[in-house]
Amino acid sequence: MEQRAIENEIRGKAREWIDEYGEDFLVELIDAYLGDAPDRLARLRQALEGGDAEAFTREAHTLKSSSANLGAMKISALAKEMEAAGRAGKMAQMAEPVARTEAEFALVKAALEALRSTPQAFTGREL
Repeated sequence: MEQRAIENEIRGKAREWIDEYGEDFLVELIDAYLGDAPDRLARLRQALEGGDAEAFTREAHTLKSSSANLGAMKISALAKEMEAAGRAGKMAQMAEPVARTEAEFALVKAALEALRSTPQAFTGREL
């Protein structure tokens, strides 16, 4: 059921992007996110393990925004929590949210790849 909820959030955001900027722009946005997010997650984990609150906060902040842009709201919410913890210097409790974010990304990636390959079918309408 979780995958369906993720797909529904992404589907809604995809419709907004297509209506505003067109299908090609949406595909570029997806490509940028899928190209950037794995590296950002790796840097987030490295910052956590290295105790680098500044880098942790920066990576969480960017992940929060880019995920929200595509409708990956659970990742965005987790990143918001991590960003606040980094700003407050409370990174010790962040191993579990980082792991949840990594797991959630796998689900989001699958949904975005499906959207990218067949935008009309994924969004449920003709363009």
